[in-house]
Amino acid sequence: MNPPSIGALRKQMAKSERRLVPIVSLDVVGFSTLVQHDERQTLRLVRRTYEHFVHRTIEGVGGKVFKTMGDGLLAEFGSVIAAVDWVSAIQKELNSRRVRVPGGGMLQVRAGIVLADVLVHGGDLFGNGVNLAVRVQSLSPPGGMAITKWMHEYLGGRSDLVFADIGPTVLKNIPKTVRIFVWHPEAVPTAQAPANTPAQLVSARPSVVVLPFDNLSGEADQRYFADAVVEEITATLARIKDFFVVARNSAFSYKGRSVDVRQVGRELGVRYVVEGSVRRVGDKVRITAQLVETDTGSHIWSDRVDGKFTELFDLQDRMAALVASALQPSIRQVEIERARSKRPDTLAAYDLLMRAMPHLWAHNDGENREAIALLDRALELEPNYGLAAALAAWAHGQQVAYNWTQNATIEREIARNLIDKASQFAGNDPTALTALASAIMQLGGDVAQALIFTDKALVIDPNHAWGWMRRGFGQAYLGNADDALAAFERSARLSPLDPFSFNVHLGMGLAHFVAGQPELSIQLANRALAERPGLSWPYRDLAVYYAHQGDLPAARDALKRFETLRPGISLARIEDSLRFMNPSLLGRYLQGLTIAGLK
Repeated sequence: MNPPSIGALRKQMAKSERRLVPIVSLDVVGFSTLVQHDERQTLRLVRRTYEHFVHRTIEGVGGKVFKTMGDGLLAEFGSVIAAVDWVSAIQKELNSRRVRVPGGGMLQVRAGIVLADVLVHGGDLFGNGVNLAVRVQSLSPPGGMAITKWMHEYLGGRSDLVFADIGPTVLKNIPKTVRIFVWHPEAVPTAQAPANTPAQLVSARPSVVVLPFDNLSGEADQRYFADAVVEEITATLARIKDFFVVARNSAFSYKGRSVDVRQVGRELGVRYVVEGSVRRVGDKVRITAQLVETDTGSHIWSDRVDGKFTELFDLQDRMAALVASALQPSIRQVEIERARSKRPDTLAAYDLLMRAMPHLWAHNDGENREAIALLDRALELEPNYGLAAALAAWAHGQQVAYNWTQNATIEREIARNLIDKASQFAGNDPTALTALASAIMQLGGDVAQALIFTDKALVIDPNHAWGWMRRGFGQAYLGNADDALAAFERSARLSPLDPFSFNVHLGMGLAHFVAGQPELSIQLANRALAERPGLSWPYRDLAVYYAHQGDLPAARDALKRFETLRPGISLARIEDSLRFMNPSLLGRYLQGLTIAGLK
C-alpha cells in the first residue's frame, strides 16, 4: 500500500478542529512494582477497575476516553466541573473500598486535570495540552488529583473540594513553570486562624521564608529587580519537598519594614529566613543572600553573585539556582544537629529520621545499622511515613551492596517490604523517590525502573543533587558512560561543597571504567578515599581498576584492604551483591577481582 500523499494529508488535517477541553489523565500508582509481584493478577485487577469505575460511568457525565496506555488513560470532558466531580467520585470510591494489590497495600490511582486547547482529529486529541495533563498527573498524591492554576481559578467556589497549593512547578518538556493544586479524599481542611493570632508551625518539615531583598542601588527603579530575584528564589525552593516554603505574598508583607528574624519566625511559623540585597553600580550588579535561623538569629550560610546588568534574567536565574542548591544541604545539616540535641525518648518520627541521616551518610556498617534502628522506630510511630520507609530500604540496600551482611537474602526481603510501602507513600517527595531508586538499584532490582523514580524526583526538583548522583549510578550500571558522567557533573555543580561529594567521585570512576579508562577511575577512587579516609568498600573498586590497568601489586594491596573488614568474602558473594550491573560490566568487574586474587 502506498503512503498517503502530502496533498491527502493536508486534506485530512483540514478536517481537524481546535477545541478548548478539560483533559483527564489517570495512572495506576506503582504499576511496575505490582507487575513484578504478579503480572497476570495486576493486569486483570487494573482492567477490572477501569471497566467498573471508568468505562461504565464516564459517558453518563459527558466524558470520553480517547487514548489508553497500559495502566493509564486519557479522557476528554465537556465540562470542567463534570471532570473534577467524576475524578473525585472515583477516588473516594476507591479509597473507601481499599482494593488489595499483589504484594500488599491497596490499589491507588493518580489523576491530573488540565483545561487545554487541543487539535481534534479522527477521534484523537493532539497538542501540548495532552502532554501537560500527563505531567500534571505525575504530581498528584496517590489516590487524589492535581490540577493547574487555570483549572483552580475556573472552579472558583463551584466545588466543595479543598485543594492545597503546592506552588509553581517545573514540568518536563513544558517551557514555563505551572502552578499546581492538589486534592486527596482524606485531606483535612485547615481552619482559618482568627485575626492577630500568632502563626503556628505550618509543617513538621523544616520551614523557610524568603524575605524581600534590600535595594542598595540608590535608585527606586531597581526595586523590581530585587523583587524578581525573590520571586525566582521562592519558586525554586518551592520545588524542593524536603522543607516548607512560605508563599511570596506572605513574605512581601514585611517589605519596607525593619523586623527581627525571631519575630518573623514566630509570625510565620518558620525556622529559617533567607535575606538578601541587590546593588547596582553602573553596568555591574551584585546580589547577596544569607540564611538565618530564626530561633537564635545565627547566620548559617551566605553567598553572592556578580554580573552585568544587561544579563539581568540570566543573573536572576543563577542566583535562584545557587541559593536553592546551597540552602538544601545547609538546612539538612542544621536539622540533623537540632534532632541530635534532643533526648531520644521525646522524639517524634521526623526527629528520629533526621537523627538517622548522619548515620546513613557515614557509609560504614555500624553507623548504617544504627540508622536502620532509628528508622524502624520512626516507622513504628508513623507506619505510613514514606520518606522513612524509602530511607530504611536504602539502608538495607547498602548492607547488601557494600558486603556488610552475611545474609543478603534476609536484608533483601526486609527491603522489598519497605520498597512496597515507600512506593505507596513516598508521594512527590524527591528525597524519598531518590532513596527508593537507590534501594531498588542496590538490591539488584530493575535499574531502568529505578531511573523512573530518579527522573520523577528531578522533574519535581531539578536542583536535587542526590537525585542527579543516583541517576549517574543508574546510567553507569546500564553501561551508559556518557549519560552517567553528565549526571555526576550536574550533581557536582549543584552541590560543590557537599560533604558527601566523594560518592560523585566514585560514580565518575565507575563511569570511566565503563568507558574503558581505568587510569581515570583510579584517580577518582583515590580522590574519594582522600576525602573520606575511613571508607573501606571503595578499595574493592580500586582492586578492579588496578587489575585492568595491569598493576597487579596495587590491585592485591587494595583487595587486602577491602578484605580486612570482611573476613571470608568471596567472589560469589560479590557477584550476588552487584547483580544490578549489566552482564558485560559485571563480568569485567569480577574479572578484575579474580586477577587481584579473590576466589
